[in-house]
Amino acid sequence: MGETLADPGLSADLFSAVVALTVSIAEDPWLKGSTPLEGDDDWREVLIPGGRGIAEYRIKRDAHEVILTRVVPF
Repeated sequence: MGETLADPGLSADLFSAVVALTVSIAEDPWLKGSTPLEGDDDWREVLIPGGRGIAEYRIKRDAHEVILTRVVPF
C-alpha cells in the first residue's frame, strides 16, 4: 500500500483523497458505503471518493486499530 502512495505518478488529487479517507476510516471504521470482504465484518473495502479507486482495511477490535491494507487506484 505504501508503494502506491509513494508512486511519483500518483496525482495529488488522489493522494489527498486517500489521506482524507484514511482520517474518515480512523474516525468511523464502519464508514457508510464500506462493505465487508469475504463475509468478515472486520475486513472492509470502500470506494475512494470521486470514483478514484478502492481502499481496503482491517479493523483490529482488540487493539483498537484500523490498518489501511491496500489502495487500488482507477
